[in-house]
Amino acid sequence: MTTRQHTLQQTISPQDGFRAGVIACLPTVLGYWSIGFAAGGIGTLSGFSIVEIVALAALLYAGSAQFLFYSLVLANAGEFALVLGMLLVNARYLLMSSSLAPFFQGKGVWEKLIGGALLTDETFGIAVQRAKACGDLPFPWLLGLNSIAYLNWIAANLVGAMLAQHLPEAMINSLSFSLTAMFVGLLLLTYFSSRTRGLELVAIVVAAGVVVAAFHLAPPNVTLLVATMLGALVSAILSFRNRQRTHSWLHPSP
Repeated sequence: MTTRQHTLQQTISPQDGFRAGVIACLPTVLGYWSIGFAAGGIGTLSGFSIVEIVALAALLYAGSAQFLFYSLVLANAGEFALVLGMLLVNARYLLMSSSLAPFFQGKGVWEKLIGGALLTDETFGIAVQRAKACGDLPFPWLLGLNSIAYLNWIAANLVGAMLAQHLPEAMINSLSFSLTAMFVGLLLLTYFSSRTRGLELVAIVVAAGVVVAAFHLAPPNVTLLVATMLGALVSAILSFRNRQRTHSWLHPSP
C-alpha cells in the first residue's frame, strides 16, 4: 500500500468506513437471501416454529451448519452428535479467523469478538480482497460488512419460514444450491485478482487431490478440513522458500 493510500485511509471517518463495508457486502446479499430463504423454509418443513428458526439463524449463524442441524434433529440424533456436527462443519472458521488475526493486533477485545463472531465464508472472501488491495481491515469497515450480512441472513430465514407453507418443498430445497454457486464465484473472483495465483493454484490442486483420495475414507467435513489445512500448508511452505516477494497480504501495512 502506498503512502498516499495509507494517508487517505487515516482520514476516513468511522461512519464512512462503515458505509463502505455495507456497500462491499451488497453483491452477496442476493446469495444470503436465496440460501437463508431455503434454510428458513426447510426449518418450517422440519417442524420448527418461526421463533425457533429465527433464534437458530441469529445464534448459530452458519448456513451449512443450520441445514445439518435440521437433518440431525429429524434423524433423532443425540446432543453429542449435534454438538460434534456443528463443530466439524464450522471448524473452518478457525482457519479463516486465524488468517485475519494479524489485522486485529492492537484492537480491543470486543472488536476481536465481534469481528470473529460475525465472520462468514462470504464476508471472509470480501475481507481477503480488501486486505490484498489496501493492506488493512479497519473495524468500522468490517463491522459494516458483517452487520449487513448478519441482518439479511436473519431476515431471509424469517421470510423463508413464513412462506414455506405456501411453496412446494422441491422449490425450497433447490435454492440451497446457490450456496455452492456463491462460493465458486468468490473463489474465482479472489483467484483472478490475486498476485500469487501460482501458490493459490497449488493449494487448490493439493486440497482437491486430498478430497478425491479420502472421499470414501472419512466423513466429508473432516476430509474438507484436512484438505484445506494441507493445501494451505504446502502453499505456505512454497511461499516461505520463495523469498522473491517482501510483502504479503497476510501482514498489515504499517
